[in-house]
Amino acid sequence: MSFETLDQPKSMFDTEFDYEEIIEIPDDFLQVRLGEMENKEIFTGKPQITGSIQTREFEIEDEFDADGNPKTRKVHQLRMVVTNKEEEQYLDININLKSDDLKVTNIRKGSVLFDLISSIHELENRGSMKGKNIIKTANLKQYIDFINGLELIGIQNVERKGTYHFNSFYVVQVNNKKLKAE
Repeated sequence: MSFETLDQPKSMFDTEFDYEEIIEIPDDFLQVRLGEMENKEIFTGKPQITGSIQTREFEIEDEFDADGNPKTRKVHQLRMVVTNKEEEQYLDININLKSDDLKVTNIRKGSVLFDLISSIHELENRGSMKGKNIIKTANLKQYIDFINGLELIGIQNVERKGTYHFNSFYVVQVNNKKLKAE
């Protein structure tokens, strides 16, 4: 088979293509991660969040199956980047999801996704999350569109200590609307 005899759009190559959304970040900007920030420190800038879920598989350290092969785990994530042009820095956040679907269910308090969604609701209507610890359903596409339409977002780092130690965040500012940082 040659290029001349190839009927379009079929290819002579057995290749599968996909699209992954890329967030543009200036090369000379300094990357900041939540774990590098002080507890309750706030980072502000222009937000971008991927509209597509990235799935990757990794080996679990020191865990093996019955045959001695390393156990693996799939992780589904959205990537959020907040770029501060004045400071020439960007905050890079991975938001873990249970599946590769933008319609999420049963998101429990204590997760990064719960903190993101609930803090946006608190900014919209202070006190709306009082006494709530589960998000039964949410369409992440709406939150992605909202975040990508913002000119400015303020992200407050939150250290979580317990069985697992990790960093999460609250949205404390969208454009000119601020929530008092605690």
